[in-house]
Amino acid sequence: METNPIIVASGKITDQIYHIDVQAYAVKHVVSTFVLETPEAILLLDTGTSDDVKNILRFLKKQGIPLQRIKYIVPSHYHFDHFGGGWKLWNILKESNPSVKVITTQKTHDQLQDTALHMQRAARTFGELGVGEMHPLPEEAYEIIDPDTILPIPGLKPGQEFKLIYTPGHTGDHCSPTLLENGYAKFMFAAEAAGTLFHSTRLITFGTSMPPEYNTETYIKSLRKLIDLEPEAIGYCHFGAVMGKENVKTVLQENLEYTTFFRDFVKKHYEESGSVRHVVEVYLKEEAAKRSDRLIGDLLSKILVALVYGQLIDLGLKEPK
Repeated sequence: METNPIIVASGKITDQIYHIDVQAYAVKHVVSTFVLETPEAILLLDTGTSDDVKNILRFLKKQGIPLQRIKYIVPSHYHFDHFGGGWKLWNILKESNPSVKVITTQKTHDQLQDTALHMQRAARTFGELGVGEMHPLPEEAYEIIDPDTILPIPGLKPGQEFKLIYTPGHTGDHCSPTLLENGYAKFMFAAEAAGTLFHSTRLITFGTSMPPEYNTETYIKSLRKLIDLEPEAIGYCHFGAVMGKENVKTVLQENLEYTTFFRDFVKKHYEESGSVRHVVEVYLKEEAAKRSDRLIGDLLSKILVALVYGQLIDLGLKEPK
């Protein structure tokens, strides 16, 4: 009997990795975060929004994971739905472990300390759904590292390393926190460096062309970098995880093809109509249903407007607002 390679339920998915559905916007199967556990340390990979922090804490309690064991909080990039809750979670965790750090690159640090414009844009896109709050952290909260360098995580197995693989394209600061074993990716939190996954059974993706920083050429280079690491398992912020080397290879290759397809699709239908709304409506009619059986309705439409707009900026057909 075939086993579905796509995991959407919260819980332990490997001997070292947990998946958490943070139930963003009070909806299931929209935003994932992940936990890396060793006998000596816990790492939280992304946090969701400030509104989602309570669900992470509830999950940790249910799994019997003491807050004092959490050594690092690791953002993939600065966006509100990925690390909007970072400031809130750090302030809670430091009560149990005063040495807890947000470990990140200088680029992400700088973005997290100055989020006003990003939050204005996010609120304009998601409106009444809510984007939570983002506040800067004290400098003592951070440990700054260079991307693609080894982070010495206590308790890793022989041959294992942990890195923030630099994967710009979705944003200029984007990294993919990755557990490597003998040079290959044992588990990769691709976040939004490999598209989004909103189908429960099919290895078929959406894009991540959020304005204003998205760049197709850079995104494709980063995606090829991930493919070369031959991941055994991959985590998506949106949403869940794909297990098995061949399944991961399939979904990464599919996103590589989709990236070019979506760019051409947006260009063609925008040049025909001059309307972002028209492009979204055609996509909803022709593509959306076969690519998502979970993300539907108003939230999907809002996300698609942003994805189309990001493509148009990259194509030089629109200016950032």
